[in-house]
Amino acid sequence: MKKKVTGGFSLSPPLKALKQKLEIQQSQVAIFEPNMVFIPLSQHIGAPAQPIVQPGDYVKQGQVIGESDAFVSAKVHASVSGKVLDITEWPNQNNETTQTIVIENDFTYDNDFLSTPFHWEETANDVIKQKIQQAGIAGKGGATFPTHVKFAIDETKKIDTLVLNGAECEPFLSSDALLMEQKAEQIIEGARIARKLLHDPVIIIGIEDDKPLAIAAMKKATAPYSFIQIEVLPTVYPTGGEKQLVEVLLDREVPLGKLTADIGVILMNVATSFAITEAVCWNKPLINRYTTVTGDVQHPQVIQSPIGTLAGELIDFAGGFQGAPSKVILGGPMMGRTVTTLRVPTTKGSNGVLVFNEDNDWLFTENPCIRCNKCVEACPMRLMPLSIDQYFRAGDYDKCDELLAEACISCGACTFVCPARRNLAATITDAKNKVIALKKEAMQHA
Repeated sequence: MKKKVTGGFSLSPPLKALKQKLEIQQSQVAIFEPNMVFIPLSQHIGAPAQPIVQPGDYVKQGQVIGESDAFVSAKVHASVSGKVLDITEWPNQNNETTQTIVIENDFTYDNDFLSTPFHWEETANDVIKQKIQQAGIAGKGGATFPTHVKFAIDETKKIDTLVLNGAECEPFLSSDALLMEQKAEQIIEGARIARKLLHDPVIIIGIEDDKPLAIAAMKKATAPYSFIQIEVLPTVYPTGGEKQLVEVLLDREVPLGKLTADIGVILMNVATSFAITEAVCWNKPLINRYTTVTGDVQHPQVIQSPIGTLAGELIDFAGGFQGAPSKVILGGPMMGRTVTTLRVPTTKGSNGVLVFNEDNDWLFTENPCIRCNKCVEACPMRLMPLSIDQYFRAGDYDKCDELLAEACISCGACTFVCPARRNLAATITDAKNKVIALKKEAMQHA
C-alpha cells in the first residue's frame, strides 16, 4: 500500500458498536427463490434496454429479454425460467417507475448454460469480449457501468495495473466478503480473463482489514500466480471508492474529468470478476447476485437470489422486521437510497438491503414537518399522521381522538416515507395509547 486515503473517516464508536452488533456470521450463502421476479429494463449506466419478449411468452433462465443497439448499455436476461406475465411500469430504487418485465417462476430453471467449462486461454480476445457483452455484465460494486465497455480501450492507452476492489467499505455490508470466502478461485479466474484482455497488466487486490476470512481465502487462491498481489487496507470510508482505491494502492491521482484508464489502471469489483468467469466459462449471464440483508431484521444474512427479487421478500426471508420499521435502504448506509415501497426489485447493482427500526434510526436527525402530506398518502388507514403528531406533541388529546388516532395500526408507513425524518409512528402510537387510557379513566369515573 502506498498511502492513506485522502479525507474519509473511520466509524465512530457508536457506529462501530452497531456494526459489530450487525456482523453476519455465515459460512454459506442463503438461497431464496421467489415465485415471481420483476426485472427492470434499466439497471445500468447507459441506454435502457427495450423488451424483446411479450406477455405470455415462455422464457428460459438466462434468455435475453431486453437489449439496446447502443454500445453503452447492457443486455437484460430472465433470471428464472417461466411465463412472462406482464411488461409494466414498476417502482425502482429511485422512487420512480421504470419499464419492468414480470416473470412467473416455474422453478425448473430451464437454461442453456454449459455443462463443461469453456477454455478461454487460447481463445481470441474478441470472442471473449463478445461473451462478456452478451452476458449483460455491469459493475456489481454499485456503479453498474457496462463491463464490456471497460475492455474497449483505445489501443494507444497502456494498462499496467488491474485493480480488483474487495474493500466493500460501506458499513454493514458483507456480500463481497462472503463471495470472496466462497468463490475465491472463480474470482481469480475472472481476473485472469480480464488480464488477458488488457494485455497482461499486474493485478492488485485491495481488501479491508476487517475481512480476515476473505483475505485468507483470496491469498490461498492467488498463491499460484506471481503477477497477483493482495494489499490489506485499513477500514476507512471511502477506501473502496474507485479513485480513492487507486490513490491508496498506487499513489496515483485520477485527473478531474478523466478515467482511471487514462492513468493506466482498470478497476473491477470482485463480484464483477466472478460474473466474468460465469459468463466466459459457463455461458451464464448476470442473473443472480449476493445481497446483504441486515440492520433491524430478525436474521441478518447474505442472500443469493435472482435479479428482480423484491426487497420486501428478502426482508421476509430474513425473518421480517425487528421492531417498528423506520427506514429501508437499498444499498449501504452511505450511498444507498431510502426506498418508499418494499416492492422495489433488486438489480445488478443491489448489494444490500438495510433496515433501521425506530430505536436505531438515530443516524437521521428529526426535522420540523414540511407538510408534504406523504404520510397521509402512505397511511393504509387513511389517517392524517402529521396532524395527529402535531396535536399529540401539543398535548391536545381530544383532537387526537377526533382524528381517530385509535385506528392507527402502527405499521410504520408514515415514518418510512417522511422526508423530515419525524418519528410519526411512535408519536401516533403514543397518542393512540393515551386516548385509550383517557377513555378508560373516564369510564371508571362515570
